[in-house]
Amino acid sequence: MSDHNQSSDLTQNNYSAEEINSALCSFLQQNILAPDVEVTPDTELAIIGVDSFSLMEIILFIERRFGLILPPESLTPENIASVSNLSLCCVNSMTN
Repeated sequence: MSDHNQSSDLTQNNYSAEEINSALCSFLQQNILAPDVEVTPDTELAIIGVDSFSLMEIILFIERRFGLILPPESLTPENIASVSNLSLCCVNSMTN
């Protein structure tokens, strides 16, 4: 039973914004963006072509990778404007 509790602790989301930034940038680079498109935590996602379908892929990645389900009301234009904003949204959702 302790393994189950340990697993639950891991999905209680004790990740930093920097860890999430790194994972999201890697995911975008490997799965969403064209090979020549650069992404940093501060890159505006709309400018590099992230559309609503790509955003859904990102949200599903966050759920799988971090065990975090973001409430729909948290997905405001400001929160999804960049990787760093989305990472902060994730961290804020973990603490609520």
